[in-house]
Amino acid sequence: MLLMRTSQGQWEKLLIQDKLQKVRKFRHLLVEHRQRIAQALFLDSGKPYEEALGAEILPLAEACKFLEKNAAHLLRPRKIRSSDTPWWLFLQKSKVHRKARGIVGIIGTWNYPLFLNGVQILQALVAGNAVAWKPSENSQETNTILAELILAAFPPNIFTELSSSRESGPVLIDSNIDFVVMTGSVETGKAIAKKCAERLIPSTLELSGIDSLLLLEDGDVDLAVSAAWFAANINAGQTCMASRRFLIPETMLDKIPPKLIELAKKFKPRKILMESQATCALPLIESALVGGAELLWPQNKSNIWKDGHFDACILINVRQEMGICNEAIFAPVLSVLTYKTIDDAIRISNDCPFGLCASIFTANQELGEKVALELKVGSVSINDAIVPHAHPATPFGGVGFSGWGATQGEEGLLEMTRPLSISIVSGKFRPHYELATPKAADSIPIVEGILLALHAPTWIGRIKGWIQFLSGIKKK
Repeated sequence: MLLMRTSQGQWEKLLIQDKLQKVRKFRHLLVEHRQRIAQALFLDSGKPYEEALGAEILPLAEACKFLEKNAAHLLRPRKIRSSDTPWWLFLQKSKVHRKARGIVGIIGTWNYPLFLNGVQILQALVAGNAVAWKPSENSQETNTILAELILAAFPPNIFTELSSSRESGPVLIDSNIDFVVMTGSVETGKAIAKKCAERLIPSTLELSGIDSLLLLEDGDVDLAVSAAWFAANINAGQTCMASRRFLIPETMLDKIPPKLIELAKKFKPRKILMESQATCALPLIESALVGGAELLWPQNKSNIWKDGHFDACILINVRQEMGICNEAIFAPVLSVLTYKTIDDAIRISNDCPFGLCASIFTANQELGEKVALELKVGSVSINDAIVPHAHPATPFGGVGFSGWGATQGEEGLLEMTRPLSISIVSGKFRPHYELATPKAADSIPIVEGILLALHAPTWIGRIKGWIQFLSGIKKK
């Protein structure tokens, strides 16, 4: 860590344009090695080539482009406008600089191991930090090539790949780092938050979600059904912002299930990477069925999980209070819930302790935005699901059990920094120094006069304040 800390100090001083040249080189390497990357993703999780390109490589390349275009002006010092400076500080000029946090510890994920890890690593490096990356033990092939490309594009000793073992996570948090970014489960997030609190170091936690997809009365039914299906099953359901709860009007309960069945009939059960995810999902499904929910697909309950493969699972007549709507699931499971009114739909969506993303389907964009503002989540897409949240200029993060902080976009980049304000005062006029002398009481008429002159609720009070202030100055 000592060598990394020294290298980080040198890296931070490098011109931002020089840092961004490294990002551009990395982006070009992504293109050159796209087939190797896709092969690594396939070996790790069975992700097909089209998913590797569209869900991993292309979004990461776009995130690089965003940094190349915007990082320089986002990170440059910001002058405080003279119009925002109180007149009694007229001799002062201030700037706010963005300083690197130092060494950023990143605890990575396996479900989108190139895109999610890559964005966080690049943002930390562009902000001037060094990065100690603990990758997931479930994406070894992708970890290797991502580290290789980072090291090929960036100078040595500002990035290091740690062991992917579970034991190396706590070791990283206890080491001499300054900031933690973690993507994973809520249980792991709570443990890391506790460790960070003990050391008083800040963190960004990207945790699980049980996202809702709200179909309003005027929404495109076919589009919403396709979106719900896509969002629940992409990457074999191993997506934190997958739509797990499909909220539909009561009047559509007869119309929507047949459409979902038609899609399910064409679905081939996919292997999910961790068997533990199946063992978490299956009891929640069983509990929902016992509580009155019905299994729409598959027709035979024993076919949900077979030979390491998880079939698309659709439940209807689900109620929000059921565990399946309140506990994290990382498998292709979709629960259909009904609502009476829009306010009812908002309440159902917000009753979940997780708050990552949500989707709304409506022909009325103004109404969609109004509903979006009522949802307790970090991101909302209107008339689409999942893909809009990969926009490189938008922040990504959740609330509640879905964590805190943001990655991606302007907010994600600035999160990798800390603000440093510098104020320069000219001249020698320092009347406030008298506050630490026996003459302090003499300043009361002046300070009180300023307060009244600037902030009294009536113009008469403000005039009296000016008179008191000028009288106090005269006595000085």
